[in-house]
Amino acid sequence: MTPTGSHAPACQPPVVAPAAGISGQCGTRIARHKPEEISRLDLTTLPSAPFWARRQTEATLTARKLPPETIETATLLVSELVTNAARASSPGQPASDPRDAEPISLTLRIQPGQLIIEVSDNNPDPPVLTPVDTDAESGRGLMLVQALSNQWGYRYPPAGGKTTFAVIGTEP
Repeated sequence: MTPTGSHAPACQPPVVAPAAGISGQCGTRIARHKPEEISRLDLTTLPSAPFWARRQTEATLTARKLPPETIETATLLVSELVTNAARASSPGQPASDPRDAEPISLTLRIQPGQLIIEVSDNNPDPPVLTPVDTDAESGRGLMLVQALSNQWGYRYPPAGGKTTFAVIGTEP
């Protein structure tokens, strides 16, 4: 493992989009930086977070005309990473009141030939890939992330917390 906690080289930190390059609503920002396009969705640790993250992923990648297989894989990875972030940030029961929820965010970085999925939360504990019993009902999220991505890992942003990322190819 590298010093950033990555299982592969860490991705670059998020690019700050100029105000003129931001559009969208409800916490969604889409910035166009050639050759990279960025979509960001701010969420909270409410039980609905994975649903909204999947919808954002499907809409963004469909609009960019990425292959259906890429969209399906990305949507599954997003669901797993957002679920893990929500659980890590709200141990025990997920928040049911928005005032008690912790912030998490989803960033999709569409680059030539690859998609970088980043999910950030306030919990500094690293994600841990652990063995799971065959009859367990949960705990396979990071196994899926490892199996379906070209690389994955995490890093610690200067603002605190952690960002977990997964990289997949976008070519059919």
